[in-house]
Amino acid sequence: MGDFCLVASCSSCVLIFIGGLICLYVFLAILPYQHMKFHMMDASLTEFYLTNDDILHYNLAVNISVRNSNKIDRISYRSIRSQTYCYGMKLALVSLPSFRQDTKNTTLLHHIIQDFNYDQRDEIYSIYVYLYIRTQLKHVGGGKSEKSNFIAECGLLRLILLGSNNQKGIGGLFKTRRCVYVEIDDSY
Repeated sequence: MGDFCLVASCSSCVLIFIGGLICLYVFLAILPYQHMKFHMMDASLTEFYLTNDDILHYNLAVNISVRNSNKIDRISYRSIRSQTYCYGMKLALVSLPSFRQDTKNTTLLHHIIQDFNYDQRDEIYSIYVYLYIRTQLKHVGGGKSEKSNFIAECGLLRLILLGSNNQKGIGGLFKTRRCVYVEIDDSY
């Protein structure tokens, strides 16, 4: 009878230990990504001119803040690409520099999308901004997670050409907006 109790308590301890390891893995693999925050801080059409054919050439400047509010894990942004769309057309795909972000840290990304040509006469543009992100976590103990792919959708921007004759609305004032992100399975 004594040997049976010893074996039963040993197997119970092993099961509890394995369950704890599974919980730790889930905690380290899934939970830290809940602490990533992306905000579009500013977006503006910084340069524009109109040709005789009513084709507009301009530069779009975008500032995006990336926040790691996690207290434990550092995030390595291996690849960041920004894709913009206007009226269903792809404008440009801009690669941003990769970087590492420590815990409780905010990084500002600034990029300019140049040389887009589109015929638009009302001088208000509907632009979508997406970030394609590949990350890897570095845990406190020195271990690394698998690489994860995300898309951060910063949504629809209604931008007015600053300094144009057809000023509608306030123009130049941009409200900070939060980008939503989803994890994707395939590599981009």
